[in-house]
Amino acid sequence: MKLRKVLIVYKKSTFQIQAVERRESRFIRLLEEGHDSVTRVKVAHAEHYDVLDTLKSILTDRGIEVKALARADLNRTVKNVDLVISVGGDGTFLDASHFLDVVPLLGVNSSKSSSFGHFCLANETNLAATLDQIENDQIEPLKLLRLELELNGELLPELVLNEVLICHSNPAGTSRYFLQIDQSREEQRSGGIWIGPPGGSTGAIKAAAGTVLPIAERNFQYIVREPGPRPYESWSLLRGLLSEDTEIKITSQMRTGSLYIDGQHIDYGFGLGDELTVRVSKKNLISYVAPDVNDIFQKK
Repeated sequence: MKLRKVLIVYKKSTFQIQAVERRESRFIRLLEEGHDSVTRVKVAHAEHYDVLDTLKSILTDRGIEVKALARADLNRTVKNVDLVISVGGDGTFLDASHFLDVVPLLGVNSSKSSSFGHFCLANETNLAATLDQIENDQIEPLKLLRLELELNGELLPELVLNEVLICHSNPAGTSRYFLQIDQSREEQRSGGIWIGPPGGSTGAIKAAAGTVLPIAERNFQYIVREPGPRPYESWSLLRGLLSEDTEIKITSQMRTGSLYIDGQHIDYGFGLGDELTVRVSKKNLISYVAPDVNDIFQKK
């Protein structure tokens, strides 16, 4: 694939936001004291912007038209570019994915000291080589399954790549809802429900004892976290792998419930009587990721 136009979507570092832009007094004081809660932020800041600057130089030297945009400023579907490159970690990759339809995405982990970068195929050591492989068609992008959410009959704009959490808006509150899969329907109380495609099977879903799936798998899964049946109740809809043509329907019994999409930044209210349908989207994420990236999390 010949790269002519590239959009870089980058995060702003914690140091940039807190110390430079906001001049947050407590943050600066902790930095000056060398407090261990902030000791790595300056290192991560330097690493991040070094990688960002290097990437811009590599692309410019190749005659590629480059535009860079902070991820907070990305607010519409990306079109008319050959490639989007996220620079940051998994959070930046996920944020960028919400604005992509057919344009492929490459993730760059810009600070290996502070970010795992699970989705990120590139880092400071292999930027040029990865771009070479893309332009020479030595690697092909994968089609990653995403989920769509229909809330009270309206499709939400964000497609789920990692997971959606349905729960009480207060983390100490009990999540109450009806859960339906095919013809089975249960009234449940729990800590909430995780629903996620394979891309999210190595994160919160794995921590909840879910199944780690190959990243290009075409199934998705759900897990009820901290189920609370009474002694005389027996629930069968607690976890499972679901095929592409299966839908999950959830009806809220909570006055103040919430939906959290791919982390904490995107949330919607899920109040009493609200109905949510979760299904596989026809819009895959086209992304350059390693096909075996999830294998490291497989139990031996």
